[in-house]
Amino acid sequence: MFKLKVPKEDRARIRNKLKIIDSKKYEYVLTTDKDAIESDKINIVFTEEQAEKVDLMLNSIVKGEDVFISIETEYGTKNVESRRIHYFVIENEEVMAVMMKQKVLVKMKLYELEATLKNKYFIRVSKYALVNINKIDYIKPAFNSKLLLLMKNGDKVEVNRRYYKAFKQTLNL
Repeated sequence: MFKLKVPKEDRARIRNKLKIIDSKKYEYVLTTDKDAIESDKINIVFTEEQAEKVDLMLNSIVKGEDVFISIETEYGTKNVESRRIHYFVIENEEVMAVMMKQKVLVKMKLYELEATLKNKYFIRVSKYALVNINKIDYIKPAFNSKLLLLMKNGDKVEVNRRYYKAFKQTLNL
């Protein structure tokens, strides 16, 4: 969705301020250099001091186009913004959404969620899990060509070998 075009020495700092992840397929070019714009894309030229304002703008325009997921709680059915969900996991043949430390039941199949959320920063990492890449804190290598994702809520989710390559391509690793 985004391509960040800034000097290498500023890249990590600005990426953290904007809270974005570069992708190979992108519609938006974010740059501090007016000569780095692309004519066939939506370009946002800013100074590093304006990064916080740009982040707010991206949240309201791009990231704000959120999908709502119906969850089951003890009080009944509720719609939740997908960006609040850290990951989905299958437990006891039921799909559960994990939000911080709370697990709630979702009445959709995992493949339906994957199709619904394919453009919303969610990626399939195993037969049993779908993660929000914005909620990943650290990525650690594991045994047998696997990765271990440490989520921002403290949970650990494993990237299965079958999904390893697609996961790496999505995150440009």
